[in-house]
Amino acid sequence: MRQIMTGRVNKQAPGTPGHFRSAGGPGRDARLPAYLAAVLAVAVTVGLALLLSRFIPHASLSLLFLTGVLIVAARTGLGPSLFASVLSFLAFNYFFTTPEHTFKVESKEDVATLLFFLVMAAITGNLAARMQEEIAKRRASLQRISNLYEFSRRIGSAARAEEVLEALAAHVSRSLELPAAVWRPGSDGRLGLAASAGASREPDGQRVEQAWARRDAAPLRLDGWQFLALAGPGQPLGLLAIEGELDAEQVDLARSLCEQAAVALDRTRLVGDLEEARLVSETEQLRSALLSSVSHDLRTPLASIIGSTTSLLEYGPSFSEANRQELLATIADEARRLDRHIQNLLDMTRLGQGSLSVRRDWVDLHDVVSSALGRLKDLLKEVRVEIAIDPAVPLLWVHGALLEQALVNLLDNAIRFSPAGGRILVRAGLVAEGVELEVHDQGPGVPQAEREKIFDMFYTVRQGDRGQGQGTGLGLAICRGMIGAHGGSVTAHEGQGGMGTCMRIGLPLTQPPRAAPA
Repeated sequence: MRQIMTGRVNKQAPGTPGHFRSAGGPGRDARLPAYLAAVLAVAVTVGLALLLSRFIPHASLSLLFLTGVLIVAARTGLGPSLFASVLSFLAFNYFFTTPEHTFKVESKEDVATLLFFLVMAAITGNLAARMQEEIAKRRASLQRISNLYEFSRRIGSAARAEEVLEALAAHVSRSLELPAAVWRPGSDGRLGLAASAGASREPDGQRVEQAWARRDAAPLRLDGWQFLALAGPGQPLGLLAIEGELDAEQVDLARSLCEQAAVALDRTRLVGDLEEARLVSETEQLRSALLSSVSHDLRTPLASIIGSTTSLLEYGPSFSEANRQELLATIADEARRLDRHIQNLLDMTRLGQGSLSVRRDWVDLHDVVSSALGRLKDLLKEVRVEIAIDPAVPLLWVHGALLEQALVNLLDNAIRFSPAGGRILVRAGLVAEGVELEVHDQGPGVPQAEREKIFDMFYTVRQGDRGQGQGTGLGLAICRGMIGAHGGSVTAHEGQGGMGTCMRIGLPLTQPPRAAPA
């Protein structure tokens, strides 16, 4: 938002580019074509009457002249229609009453006919003109309602205050065909130009400050600009400036647009406050969850490692070889578990900071699956793993380490929720969109309502977890982030036969970029 500078600017003379003529009522130049049209209409009527006078009585020709007056009234207005009535009266007298081609009237019947014709022409012209004016007013009212609806629809979808102010300036300028600009107070209280449309110059800075100081008296006219305030509940929100003269109807339209814009600005402010409160709440929840994860999910394996190490140091000679090997295995398992937790926290940090880089290379999916299973071999002792990879699956242009880590997280999740002796199926195949890699388990499954929530950070499902709450709730979120970096997706579905859960990775079949020609 640009701050206004106090000082005057060079005014443009009328007729220079960017100068807009003042809006006002039609002058004498605007009325002249209407009266010329009345003369032309009477001339055409006389010509038609002369042609038809051979076939119909002269008295009936008055209806033709009345029709001409009605047309003039409907197309122009009251003044030209009365003018056409007088011209028609004179023309009918001159051409079609005896003696012809003079303005004298011999018979009393012709005098009565002419006077009756003049009265009827004036009445019908007046009625037609009033009807035309009423139709014009209704059209203007309908246009105004449509204008307000279009504006309200546009600002209703605006998410930021800047969008509302830009829409206001553009809509006012387009509706009134005049330059418009909007000022808004900044955090320091100074006014700044927020939006403008059709304006080749800005109002003088001192004039804007004066209008802002007297905003309660708006609309104000200063230096050729009309100023209207955008007033919100309890506080001013901005100032609308329109260059040129405005009639009462245009002022009402501009004021209505300002009122709608003020409501929209207040709405965006409330939405911003709610969004800020939501972010603060989510940040606090994430902080609490992270502290809980660090205090429990990291301290638990550390406690096991310290306990086993202390036992070996203090009572090692008295333990049997089998007991010593069991304690050493516990230390190794808990150290690997601790390493996975720390890796997940580091990966989540990289994803959150946007620093996760995808270094692609050609990768065989069989190698990725084998490597992931090898990293979890100690956890796989209590389950059966089956692998079914379609031979048609080609080499993948992916970051092998990221895909492997994502698969490790899915397998670790499946192992923890599978019953002892349960089966885990790793299946891959081609689909229309690319390659699908699935991990099926025989656990309790994930309820439909939670199949999307499980990808949120720190969200865990305890039911059926054989690890007794060992998860941090980060694994699936990290998995989705890593696969999403490849342009893929990770979703949860019902398992085979309605048993367990199917975690599905979808990867597009991308190709490496072609080298630039030498």
